[in-house]
Amino acid sequence: MKSRVYCLISFLLLSVLTVSAYARDWREYKSTNFTVYSDVSPKKAEALLRELEKFRRASLMVTGMEDRPENSRLRVYHFNSSKEFEKFSGKRSIGGFYTNTINGPLIFSQENKRGIFSGQAIMFHEYVHHLMRERGSMRYPRWYSEGFAELLASATIDKDSITIGNVPEWRAYSLEEGPLKAREILQPDYSRKGWKHANQYYASAWLLLHYLFFSEDARENSYHEKTKNYLMDINNGGDPLDLFTQHYDIREEDLDIALTLYLKERRRSGYKVNLTQNAFKIEKRKLNHNEKSLLLAERAVDLERYDQALRYLNKVKKDAAKLPGVIALKANLLMHNQQEAAAQTLFQELSEISDLNHTAATNLSVYHLYSLQNTLESRQWDEGNYTKTVHYADMAIALNPASLSAYQYKWMAQQYKGESVAALKTMMAAYQKNPNSIEINSAIGFHLAKLKKPKLAKPFLERTLAWSHNHKVRSRAKKLLDWVAKETSTGSETSSGQAS
Repeated sequence: MKSRVYCLISFLLLSVLTVSAYARDWREYKSTNFTVYSDVSPKKAEALLRELEKFRRASLMVTGMEDRPENSRLRVYHFNSSKEFEKFSGKRSIGGFYTNTINGPLIFSQENKRGIFSGQAIMFHEYVHHLMRERGSMRYPRWYSEGFAELLASATIDKDSITIGNVPEWRAYSLEEGPLKAREILQPDYSRKGWKHANQYYASAWLLLHYLFFSEDARENSYHEKTKNYLMDINNGGDPLDLFTQHYDIREEDLDIALTLYLKERRRSGYKVNLTQNAFKIEKRKLNHNEKSLLLAERAVDLERYDQALRYLNKVKKDAAKLPGVIALKANLLMHNQQEAAAQTLFQELSEISDLNHTAATNLSVYHLYSLQNTLESRQWDEGNYTKTVHYADMAIALNPASLSAYQYKWMAQQYKGESVAALKTMMAAYQKNPNSIEINSAIGFHLAKLKKPKLAKPFLERTLAWSHNHKVRSRAKKLLDWVAKETSTGSETSSGQAS
């Protein structure tokens, strides 16, 4: 009897905890350069926002970049509950993670997560990439891009200063195993995948950059100035390994020895940056229950967690269940789950609403794109769904010109129809809105390569290779850049080979 009572109490307690984890108030916090959504206490959320702004100021000071607004504000989703974070993301035993979407980068993190790789480290690392792309006239080699992000991400922030050059704790194990060879750092194998290799690569890139910035050799040989010249030549299309040995006047094998010895040094100097006080206003507002449910559902879709997104939508209260944005997203999720009859019922409701917002119009475009894809699988063409995909995409763009997803669905439909020029025009219109989007650059680069336009494709493919974290995307970009090099060396704009 007692065991049954204990089980019942445990079940009820678990239910209460589960409900309370979701029931916590979520708020939106906005500073000059960041947006944070979180259910932690306002005090903690505002402290996180201040840390991000302070890190941004320090990063600009170190890099000498101009302090101007970014094209897209970095968005952070910070969870109080580890269980809710895991339920939302499907990820365990991590402090946080980053994902890139066509509408901008997203960072997801959780409070009080024990572990070496903290959510803050991920935020700092990815923000450096974001900042470098936003100021992105330069195309940095991968070792420099990752090494620099690690160098700044491991910074220690104090009240009035920030210290750069600390050993990143999350790479300590990889550093104990020793750095990769210089050739592997400077000419990475983009087909390699797996966390262990990536971890060792980031650690080695950090070590190389630390050596070039802070070592005694760097001071004696003016490596700082040589790095500037090296990066300029890289940006003009040079080979990272060949140019390195030329600019720094060091052989591969000597660099291997230098890095191994530098790693063994007990004390590695860093760089302390004093920060001036920079007051900024934090705008905050509490999200109501329906806003919270829709927000989490949309982000779950970004992570392709469709079942979880549907669970969030099912929590929307009845008074909001008939809102166009809710109906459209729910219908697409049902369509994805192959519940076509239920999805069509919802879309019938939606078609009777005259006042659609851009979110609903975008989801209607997606719905008809899904339907178009289904007919293509049976080797048929559906002009009706094509027309409606483009129509609702155009409506979404008219309602919100910054809605890059709508551009994407439009150009995908145009590609399916074989309207290559029209698709390229749509891509370029999106590119004008956000030239630093990985998704847009990769789409344009791959599209131009398919059209056998190597010279035009090259800069977009180079940015894709430099910026993407997806090994499949990087591998494809590298393969196409090899094709570009072959084609341009012969002076030909058409290829007898296959570009894909």
